[in-house]
Amino acid sequence: MSIPAQYSFVHRLRVRWSEVDAQQVVFNGHYVTYLDVAISEYWRVIGLPYPEGLQHVQGDLYMRANSLQYHAPARLDDWLDVGVRCDKVGNSSITVGWAIWAQGRLLVTGEAVYVFTDLATRKPAAVPDSLREQIAAHAAERPVHAVKAGSWQEVGEAARAVRLAVFVGEQGIPESEEWDDDDPGAIHVVATNLAGLPLATCRLIYLGQEPVTSKIGRMAVLRSSRGIGLGQLMLESLIGQARERQIRQLALHAQVSAQGFYARLGFIPEGPVFDEVGIPHQRMTLAL
Repeated sequence: MSIPAQYSFVHRLRVRWSEVDAQQVVFNGHYVTYLDVAISEYWRVIGLPYPEGLQHVQGDLYMRANSLQYHAPARLDDWLDVGVRCDKVGNSSITVGWAIWAQGRLLVTGEAVYVFTDLATRKPAAVPDSLREQIAAHAAERPVHAVKAGSWQEVGEAARAVRLAVFVGEQGIPESEEWDDDDPGAIHVVATNLAGLPLATCRLIYLGQEPVTSKIGRMAVLRSSRGIGLGQLMLESLIGQARERQIRQLALHAQVSAQGFYARLGFIPEGPVFDEVGIPHQRMTLAL
């Protein structure tokens, strides 16, 4: 019998009222939707957020076949665990095994076959080596992201791409206000997938005050890659960089909506909330 431990990724969701039919159980067609939700989260977690991860390798994935077997029904308010694993990567196909449980009770087992398709021709193409590597790394419990610290000259192109997407494209900050004189002298950190797709960035500016203080800023994670720990990876990298330079305190201006994230990592709020580029911010510090 299938159990969650046999799957490299498990996503949890709750049965909603709209998914229950007249028989007071989940309508059979919704299980394929549950798979679609889980497989999207699987790509995100293994470093291939949709659609950026596939666009980076000039391709997309289309479902060719999906088979499933029903074992027991799910009901309103059940918590469902949807297990996903990659069983085979062929020349142009990827076979995914999946299953769903409710409180440990097996509901559905299935197999889905996806075909990698060239974006330009819309025809099947060989699965890229970089995509294979992301899948293999996750299955082997190896890191699926790389974090690099460097100067603007070394990593600025990748950092710029993320900041344009998040601050200018998503948050509507004028591009003229995004770039400043601090970038050339700052330490920048960029998180990418194994194929080099930029997913997140932040920077460290030396303020030269007493106690010796550096300011963390421009923390940005692509929307499609949030919630999987990239922000923490980058902060840990910057904290390491600061300690190497004998920095005694880190400061940052956190967007109020992200204040809880920094607080969990030990940052303490200081002073009142203030406006910065039209967004409420809170100064926070961390003693090293």
